[in-house]
Amino acid sequence: MTAPLYREVQRYRDLPPFTLLVVVGALFGWLLVVWVGLLGRPLGQMTLPTWLALAIGLPLGIILPLAYGRLAMTTEVFADRLVVVNGMSARVNLRHADVAAVTVRTDDIRGDYNQRNIGEVSNTRIAYVVAASQGVQLEMRDSRLILIGSNDPAALAAALAAARGEPAPAAPPPAAASIGS
Repeated sequence: MTAPLYREVQRYRDLPPFTLLVVVGALFGWLLVVWVGLLGRPLGQMTLPTWLALAIGLPLGIILPLAYGRLAMTTEVFADRLVVVNGMSARVNLRHADVAAVTVRTDDIRGDYNQRNIGEVSNTRIAYVVAASQGVQLEMRDSRLILIGSNDPAALAAALAAARGEPAPAAPPPAAASIGS
């Protein structure tokens, strides 16, 4: 397998809501394991069998933090394709021949697309984003728009241009400075 021309990893642990959910879930899981499983005490008015407390608590206490440390979205540009591997659910292989245009998006992309991490083939606008608020928009030959979130959209666009044999895209104009700043 050839080495990618460009590689970017966006970790889910960079998202504050995801971090909060993992911490709360892991604490609840270990509470079940220790309080009900080891100490044999009821959880409020509910008496849980030990096996059920362990069956619920261990996945929350062990698997959830492990997933938290490992989940990431990886974007790789190869000579013939772009690969986006979303650690949650998706793997997308986009051939460069299927891409009609590449646009660098340095504006806030979060409100422009249906903000999901799971894409469907039937959708005409699909976004693959973890924590970035900028990205590269791909216009496919079948008129679909695919947005790839990136912390460095200019570098991603340059790698795509190099892989497609095109000149590097011009840098977008800088955002206008507000009056009084």
